[in-house]
Amino acid sequence: MSPELSAPADLGGLRFTDPDIERDYHGWRTEHVRPFTRFAMYAGAGAAVLAWFAVLLGALVDLRGLALGLIPLIALLLAGGAAWTHATGRDRLLLPAAGLANLVGGFLAVAMTAPTHSPAVVGACATMAAYFGLTMFRLPPVLAFACVAPYLLLAAGTTVAWHREGTIGDQDLVLGLFIPLTALVTGMVVNLAIEWITRQTYLDHLVIETQQEALFEERTSLARYLSPGIAETVHRGAHDVQCEIYSLTAVSIDLRGFTTYTQRHGAERMVEVLKDYYAAVIAAAEEYGATVKDFAGDGALVLVGAPFPRADHTRAGLRLARDMLVRVREVTARWATPDTPLGAGIGIASGECAVGAIGTLDQLEYAAVGTAVNLSHRLCDIAKDGQILMAAGTARALEESPGWRREIVTLSGVPESVEVTIEDTLQPHEMVPADRPTHRASHAPGFEAVAAQPHLNQQRPPSDG
Repeated sequence: MSPELSAPADLGGLRFTDPDIERDYHGWRTEHVRPFTRFAMYAGAGAAVLAWFAVLLGALVDLRGLALGLIPLIALLLAGGAAWTHATGRDRLLLPAAGLANLVGGFLAVAMTAPTHSPAVVGACATMAAYFGLTMFRLPPVLAFACVAPYLLLAAGTTVAWHREGTIGDQDLVLGLFIPLTALVTGMVVNLAIEWITRQTYLDHLVIETQQEALFEERTSLARYLSPGIAETVHRGAHDVQCEIYSLTAVSIDLRGFTTYTQRHGAERMVEVLKDYYAAVIAAAEEYGATVKDFAGDGALVLVGAPFPRADHTRAGLRLARDMLVRVREVTARWATPDTPLGAGIGIASGECAVGAIGTLDQLEYAAVGTAVNLSHRLCDIAKDGQILMAAGTARALEESPGWRREIVTLSGVPESVEVTIEDTLQPHEMVPADRPTHRASHAPGFEAVAAQPHLNQQRPPSDG
């Protein structure tokens, strides 16, 4: 936040040193005080109506006719001005209209009571008008003084004129000066205090607005580093994202031949390939409501069923894997060269995992921990280009597809051999389509089309990704 916003600096805190901030404040102030000003104008009109009834019932006996004629004019000026500025394009004229109505009303009040030659009556009526002009109408200090001071000074000058004529004595002179001048001084003090408070309110408004923008930027930045699902979970849970047990399917994908490719083409080309690759993985995950847990170089972990649970996570995980493999192979086909082929393999495993914030008070990581996650990584490590390797539990939860085969394999870090179901998308046998949602079905060809493309049905590179 700009240091200019720490406090208004000029004129005892009644002006901002930055002209742009001062200009913005006046626009904000007009919007902020408009309801108060309009309400006060209607209230002033109501007070005038009550005064009219008071005169009708006996007040100002000698001037009843004059008062009964002038008071409705004051009420009309106030209520009419407030109503007139309701129209679009006129609302910005509300404060000037309020000031003008108060100025005319104050002069009429003095003119109406002057024939009484009573400093108390003249001063009281002028002070009533000044009360609205200096406080209720929320006029800026300069405008308030310009609208109120003339008729209060006129009231005081009228008293002086009466004293010179000998109409009133010294005591009435003091009273006639004290009431309007005291009303002007004290009213302006209150007006300045209200203005100072209004400026502080504006500062609070800017602080809140700045904090909201910062929170939005923070959330946007968070979303750039985390998947939308994880970012939303962290945002809602603030600093208290608890670990929960989810039944999920973990889908791990890794590029094949990427180490050799990077050595041959350099880091700059590597970044371009990864950018396309990440975009393909994210697009597939979003389409199936999955969560990209993280990227690690040319590898990625996608969770289906966390942090948003779903009963069909196993079937959705296989559909996602098929779709993701098609998308990623489209990327590798664009970047691969004859001497540096690229490919991708996928491992899938299902089970219960702990998902949430794991770590210390000083540093937390949104992690997924469990056998399914570990097993999907291990399967991905041995998957050849175009292969989807499924853990035994995942395959049993799915319908058998043509071309599936089962093998007993040994995985690094797993003491016993495990059964793996292999779906090889590059074999010429009939394969199940990617089975994407209907509204995006035309995004990429099915697995039959992929298998039929000669440039994809090439010798697989060694798994060094």
